[in-house]
Amino acid sequence: MIFLPYAKRHLCDLHFSRMFERRVKKTFRERAMAKKGEKVVVSLSGGKDSSVLLYSLKLLQQDLPMELAALTVDEGIGRYRSAGVENAKRECERLGIEHHMVSFQDEIGSSLDAIMEKSSVNTPCSYCGIIRRYIINRQARRLGADRLAVGHNLDDTAQTILMNIMRNEPQRLARLGRPLVDHSMLVPRMRPLMRSPENEIVAYAKLKGIVVLEKSCPYQQFAYRRRVRGMLESMENEHPGTKFKILNSFLEMEEMLHRSYSGDATIDECRECGEPCSHGICKFCSLITPLLGKS
Repeated sequence: MIFLPYAKRHLCDLHFSRMFERRVKKTFRERAMAKKGEKVVVSLSGGKDSSVLLYSLKLLQQDLPMELAALTVDEGIGRYRSAGVENAKRECERLGIEHHMVSFQDEIGSSLDAIMEKSSVNTPCSYCGIIRRYIINRQARRLGADRLAVGHNLDDTAQTILMNIMRNEPQRLARLGRPLVDHSMLVPRMRPLMRSPENEIVAYAKLKGIVVLEKSCPYQQFAYRRRVRGMLESMENEHPGTKFKILNSFLEMEEMLHRSYSGDATIDECRECGEPCSHGICKFCSLITPLLGKS
């Protein structure tokens, strides 16, 4: 039912499912992503990646007893988010997982659409990322999470590695795998799908009856990531396995990067809101709060 160009293998649905699940389990165990009895909160958008992540962690729960909950954030993007939110609710009901909902409107008093109407620059992805990380970390902490699981797949991870290199941001690259500094207010993230290509996640979702939403975020046209994605797809088509090689190169350097930058890294508490940040004022308070008309 699928051909894997990087491995030159055709797989039926049974063997593909086994391969996919073994890879997620191996990634989870090798990276020591959670311990027995810990509470894992899944950042569940309702899209294919986070829905497959939720399903995969439910399977892993049979071997590693852990508490699972899901958190969905409604950014307030026109009609785009409603389908994802409904899908997130359905998946949690189907799997019997506790589901929590928050929105930009409820948490910060404004939707992303309203924020972009006030902004003079086209940086919706930057604004959205700052607000989402701010809200998700705060909510996960309130839910008592030991770990925050995010649905970043192989494509996302390879793109992020390249973007950090192209932007000359080695410190960002150093903290991609794990935080440079532990802090009680910062919930550690884990990425069990980091070795799973996006097209294989789509195939697995369809095999398991998970709804795959076709609609893309209307703001993605402004994203720098979109250009990097196009470049990487072209390389993958010409040289199958490129994405895996980029990830493996990072994993080879990960410990060295971590040692190089952990000594200088610090996490403070924002003097405006009290949330964790790397400097005196967090990105939310310095960039987003002015757009909200707050002081």
